[in-house]
Amino acid sequence: MKKLVVVLVFVLGAGGAFGTFAQSKNQAKRDDVIKFMKVSGVDKLAEQMMDMMIAQMKGRVVTKTLPDAYWDKFRKSVDTNEMIQLCIPVYEKYYTHDEIKQLIKFYQSPVGQKSVKVAPQIMAEAMMIGQQWGAKIGGQIAAELFDDGHLGK
Repeated sequence: MKKLVVVLVFVLGAGGAFGTFAQSKNQAKRDDVIKFMKVSGVDKLAEQMMDMMIAQMKGRVVTKTLPDAYWDKFRKSVDTNEMIQLCIPVYEKYYTHDEIKQLIKFYQSPVGQKSVKVAPQIMAEAMMIGQQWGAKIGGQIAAELFDDGHLGK
């Protein structure tokens, strides 16, 4: 019976130690995910997304009459770190800790930093191209629907 108690104490103690080790390992990965998000510009992207959403809201009829002071106050009240915290599990799901470390290394390199610097311009230009392409496709669909008699002549 003493042996059983000793074994149980050892196993439970080891389990607790393993659990602490696993938590420590998970925290290290989580910390590296946050570091990756910062060196890759994801944190800035969250701020940029918020600014774009506010710009869109300012242009809507319902909110068009709100003063800039309202939007300034609203922007200051939004913590983009909340978005980062919400996204951590997504990165943890798709990347191993080793892969996160490799990504950090890349984004700390000169070409990685250039990628972060030019990403907003690339995204803006790609969005304009996408809008033009979408308009072209929309025109093709409308012409086909018209030719097929699905739209009034």
